[in-house]
Amino acid sequence: MAGYERLKRALEYTGSRLSEPQICGSSDLEVLLQTPSLYRTLLLIHEYLVVKRRRGFTYNGIKAYAAQKGVYREFTDRTLDRNIRKLAELGYLKRYHPKDNKRKVIFYPTKRFYRVLQEREGLIDDG
Repeated sequence: MAGYERLKRALEYTGSRLSEPQICGSSDLEVLLQTPSLYRTLLLIHEYLVVKRRRGFTYNGIKAYAAQKGVYREFTDRTLDRNIRKLAELGYLKRYHPKDNKRKVIFYPTKRFYRVLQEREGLIDDG
């Protein structure tokens, strides 16, 4: 019985930290603010889409823009790749694989992505 209790307790401790606040009913912005790197990546993506007047982006496009902006002082290109993949897993970005080139991945922002930006704008306007 003691082994079962230990296993049960161990399973309670496992799990991702990012999914916990969603269960509690926290907003998407609060979830992203727990990991500032993800939040900065989201803001970089939004800035890229506005400046370049595009609906989507690729890894290479956002990396070139980040290098131009000097973002790599804050984190590396691998961190940027990881954060983009994590945002896609969390539902902020949608992946699209073109039929002509399977290796190329185009990311499009979802409604959840824009909801976070609207919530952020609301906080800035009210403050």
